[in-house]
Amino acid sequence: MERALLDKAMNDFDSLTSKQHESLQSLLGSFGMYAVPRKANVRQLLIGTARHQLLDTPAPFIEQIKLGIPQAFRDVFWSVLTLSAVDYLFRQQLPTPEKVQAVVQAAEEHLDQFICRLDQNELGLFLHFVTGSSVMPDKISVTFNQLAGELRRPIAHTGTLQHVLIVTRIEERIHGHSQQHTLLSDEYGVIT
Repeated sequence: MERALLDKAMNDFDSLTSKQHESLQSLLGSFGMYAVPRKANVRQLLIGTARHQLLDTPAPFIEQIKLGIPQAFRDVFWSVLTLSAVDYLFRQQLPTPEKVQAVVQAAEEHLDQFICRLDQNELGLFLHFVTGSSVMPDKISVTFNQLAGELRRPIAHTGTLQHVLIVTRIEERIHGHSQQHTLLSDEYGVIT
């Protein structure tokens, strides 16, 4: 959700709703950036936030680690670490339908079908809803409830990595579509 908001802020700032603008301010504030984001400064605010989080904050810790590693080992490590190697490692950590299916503990074929239809961005949203993070977990327990009417909704227990999905007899055949609309809707938001 945050990534989509940041992409929209950088590419089409004028189309942000007031709620999205508040979310952007809140997100930046959570990283110590309290300037009001505007079209003219949003890119610099994001670059400053990224620099602070990725370089400035961990720098003292990294310097301490370096003290315990002999210079020869550091030279070898940095000589073989390339941007393509980092990219490869990053891509290996991304969720895929197969990886998500492997950690979901449920005997429901339509859930597997639903997961198979998700693209990379939707898999991240699904994992974020289920676990509170887009990082691949070791397991996701899934149970099904019989809620109906206004009570009918997906329920995620992010602390225990348990996801409760809705199943009714009438909607079993369209369950995947119904669930996808709910989970990936901008109106639904994130449950943590």
